[in-house]
Amino acid sequence: MKKIVIISLWALCVPSILCAQSISATSNEKFIEVVGSAEMKIAPKTIYFTIGIEEYWEEEFKKGAEEKDYRTKLPLATIEADLLKKLAAIGIDKSQITIKEVGNYWRMRGKSFLVSKQLEIRLDDFQKINDIINKANIKGIEYMRISRLDHPQLAEYRKQVKIEALKAAKAKADYFLESIGKKTGDVLMIVEIDSDRYGRWLPPSTMSNVMVSSPSDSDGEDELRSIKLRYEVKTRFAIL
Repeated sequence: MKKIVIISLWALCVPSILCAQSISATSNEKFIEVVGSAEMKIAPKTIYFTIGIEEYWEEEFKKGAEEKDYRTKLPLATIEADLLKKLAAIGIDKSQITIKEVGNYWRMRGKSFLVSKQLEIRLDDFQKINDIINKANIKGIEYMRISRLDHPQLAEYRKQVKIEALKAAKAKADYFLESIGKKTGDVLMIVEIDSDRYGRWLPPSTMSNVMVSSPSDSDGEDELRSIKLRYEVKTRFAIL
């Protein structure tokens, strides 16, 4: 696994300097308001890989067959047993597999329901994903995707990034005010900017053709194998 790397502590944020404004109608205290941000990229300890399987008609894979010819349904139990056998062959234990959901909401007209199931596999190595893809029988597999990445110290890393964002805001206020011969006073306000879109890993739109690159591949691919934390804080400091 790659080491944890702090990408940026200074961020791509544009500050707004609000000099000669009062905090309230009864105060003449001048202040500067800036936004600070920080980022961190973390190599995950746990990778959750989701596989969706579904019953299918054997005639689907016969050349020239049409929907009206679909009669022989391969049961979900058979598809699942085959998948579990192949997973075991590459060293994945049943304890690493969780069934997330079972069912279906659509059926072909004139045919019975095709039952589906979603399995989530807990891994600690991205190479295992390629092993799964290479071994799995494409028949009966609806999709494969990396559903989430995790790290046992994620909460602590979030705190670190938020602290660094606040430090970046203070440093930004300092150099802006120094440029006009002023100094930064007490902090008057700290507001954490809504970061719902930050601080979590967002899965790519990958289906049954998922492939995970080797460590030598491009930085873009590396982004898919990392948890990226990014936070912003808006701060207000008194001007001395």
